[in-house]
Amino acid sequence: RLAELREAVPDVPFQMLLRGANAVGYTSYPDNVVHEFCRLAQQHGMDVFRIFDSVNYLENMRLGIDAVGAAGGVVEAAVCYTGDVACPRNGMYGLEYYLDYARELRQLGIHVLA
Repeated sequence: RLAELREAVPDVPFQMLLRGANAVGYTSYPDNVVHEFCRLAQQHGMDVFRIFDSVNYLENMRLGIDAVGAAGGVVEAAVCYTGDVACPRNGMYGLEYYLDYARELRQLGIHVLA
């Protein structure tokens, strides 16, 4: 179906959500499965892969980032947050935590930060 959509809509970038090491499921998959899924999705027309981990665990993000990068897709890494990052008294994660996390994602070679 993806290839058919790509043929019908050739000039619109397609984007999907990738749960890091969980790919599109709710459990971790072996690295080779994530890589092959990303390769096939990109080959059949997926352009942008928005990768996230609900607890911002960098190692789960790394697998998705590496798999999408190897497949030739656009790597868009999403940072998950709650609360008021400008007020450190409102939670255990302040602005500096998120800035550091964004810097680490950038070092992994992402194309877009979301």
